[in-house]
Amino acid sequence: MIQKPARNFVPTPFPSDDAIAVASLYDTLEGREIPTSDAGALRLWILDWSEFESVLREESARRYIAMTCDTRDPKAAEAFEHFTTQIEPVASEKSDRLKRKLMQHPARALLEPEFGIWFRDVQVALDLFRPENIPLETSIALEVQAYQKITGSHSVIFQGEERTLSQMAPFQQSPDRKIREEAWRLVASRRFADREALNEAFGKLFKLRLQVADNSGFAGDFLSYIFKAKGRFDYSPKDCRSFHQSIRTLVVPRIKKILARRAQQMGLASLRPWDVDCDPLGRNPLKPFLTGDELLGKVQSIFNELHPRFGEWFGHMRTEGLIDTESRMGKAPGGYQISLDESRVPFIFTNASGTNGDVYTMLHEAGHSFHQFAMAHQPIVAFRDTPAEFAEVASMSMELIASSDLSPFYPTAEAARSRQEQFEDVILLLPWVAMVDAFQHELYTRPGHTAKDRQELWMQLQLEFDTGIDWSGLEELRAYSWQRQLHIFEVPFYYIEYGIAQLGALQLWANYRKNPTQALEHMIEALSLGASSPLPELFSRAGIRFNFTEATLEPLMSMVEEELARLEKA
Repeated sequence: MIQKPARNFVPTPFPSDDAIAVASLYDTLEGREIPTSDAGALRLWILDWSEFESVLREESARRYIAMTCDTRDPKAAEAFEHFTTQIEPVASEKSDRLKRKLMQHPARALLEPEFGIWFRDVQVALDLFRPENIPLETSIALEVQAYQKITGSHSVIFQGEERTLSQMAPFQQSPDRKIREEAWRLVASRRFADREALNEAFGKLFKLRLQVADNSGFAGDFLSYIFKAKGRFDYSPKDCRSFHQSIRTLVVPRIKKILARRAQQMGLASLRPWDVDCDPLGRNPLKPFLTGDELLGKVQSIFNELHPRFGEWFGHMRTEGLIDTESRMGKAPGGYQISLDESRVPFIFTNASGTNGDVYTMLHEAGHSFHQFAMAHQPIVAFRDTPAEFAEVASMSMELIASSDLSPFYPTAEAARSRQEQFEDVILLLPWVAMVDAFQHELYTRPGHTAKDRQELWMQLQLEFDTGIDWSGLEELRAYSWQRQLHIFEVPFYYIEYGIAQLGALQLWANYRKNPTQALEHMIEALSLGASSPLPELFSRAGIRFNFTEATLEPLMSMVEEELARLEKA
């Protein structure tokens, strides 16, 4: 098991929330004399710098965790805000000075074989860095926090009880159509009630991000800025737009068939939005677990059987309290996995409410956490921060592979039903990914757009990717449905990665069906590389291709169709 490394440079204890102390330690690094031909001394300096930033990043992560676990706790909010406004701006400015020292050092070329990929990313960061962006990044973080407070307060009264929106999910799966509709309308209306506040939040974030791009030399072109900032060296905006079109052509027609069959099974002329999450044969929703502890115990059984390392890693997280799975009032919505970089362990945050989807969310976030464990040995923190396109392969493939045996949760027939729902979700996800990405491509090329323009653009995309669901009378709710996607607010342009990664995950699952042992070993090997290799190589080492053209998409969609037919018979 991973042990927290001993500190070699950062004092113990160290006041990570003291801006003067943080600045002083950065100054110590900047002032260190490194002989011009001594690659060993330069490497030691890099390791000390990485150790220091690991300490700071873990402190930031712990404060983020505390704030999202209880958005109503003023002390947690204040602590997060303090770190965001007082420490991170200092770290950003001082880190830029260290990057310049590194890139100017003559011995750097001798370390190219080990750190070349990181050096490339450092040069991008230097190209983009502007001191005037530091306060803007702080303002962005605070606006994101304000957005989280809005969504974290969302709850409804249903059947005489106050419930979070996550806790409403089981009712939207009810075989009783009236209950489903009531639950769906309550949730949608609750979000809709904050539409203006959410529009305002996005508007502020949009303007701040445009200013960051302008300051970095990308006048009015946030799209080019963000592609460079995200290190997207292996694909372009044009490739993304082609992917959108491929999904329209190859995926949307398949979804129409799935939903048409669902309507037929339900005896409906057309499906309404509240008819998509329930069982089409009128069976009660799957009940895989009752409590968060039960969920974790059953997932533990799956990982124990799947691979010894997975079982060990997940067990360590449970023992050390590194998972918060229960949904409760005041807890931020959604789910995430975040790294505690100095300790080199992950933390999982979810909002479980007893649904089948909760099982896959936990498998997904566990996949991310296994990635963190696998690359914990990497010598620098930058190599433990892997590209999102491959990070999501780790999580999405875990959903597909680990759910091959759901016996801890379900008998055989129900397990097949669960898997059928999951593979339908695989297909259903892709148009949503394309819409979210296309939406942002359009928004950020229209710097003067209005809130009304946003709704009209979203409705246009809804029509382009229409799958046959009847939204009549709900048009206004539909026009604001983009607001439920937190990525648009918190991490712009982080969403196409899910589509790219889904194709990688499906390839890994196909390999697993042929040779389980080999597929998992290749997967773990690729995960262990972290960010030390280029994106195409990470895919290759996992035994899959980095390719999201129609040539890859079409056979994978056919494979999913075949699996759905098999599961339906089961």
